[in-house]
Amino acid sequence: MIGADTAPESGEPSGPVHWPSVLPEDAETVWADLREWVERLVDRYALDARTVPSCWFLHNGHVEALVALRDAERACFGPTAPATGGMDWFRALWEIEHRLIEWSARTQCSANEHRPDPCPARYVDETEWERFVAADVAAREQRDLDAQSTGT
Repeated sequence: MIGADTAPESGEPSGPVHWPSVLPEDAETVWADLREWVERLVDRYALDARTVPSCWFLHNGHVEALVALRDAERACFGPTAPATGGMDWFRALWEIEHRLIEWSARTQCSANEHRPDPCPARYVDETEWERFVAADVAAREQRDLDAQSTGT
């Protein structure tokens, strides 16, 4: 798993976790660690379901934001963190908290009800894509021809 290896001297993660790269053999442990951290975060800062709904683990955006926030906390309070680490942590918390509130509002999940993400990815129309790329390539070729003919 990228970023989940630990530095032998400290036992702390050596870098951020790239969530999509978590290996299957590590997933159960990584999920358990994240759940424990999220539950402590929710308790420490009295975050409610409008910020971290109880179904947060079913929403990839929430998961990746919370993983990033956990990694930021570890970095902000690590042994080599600057004296401003605490403030850096609160800035990161504020930014991610607002992102989570926004995402939670979009899903309209509540403390008692999960709703799937409302906006599935829009896939590109293949014909439209091919037309666009062909037109872009032609425009670039024309620009190069025009530049060559004017000597610029």
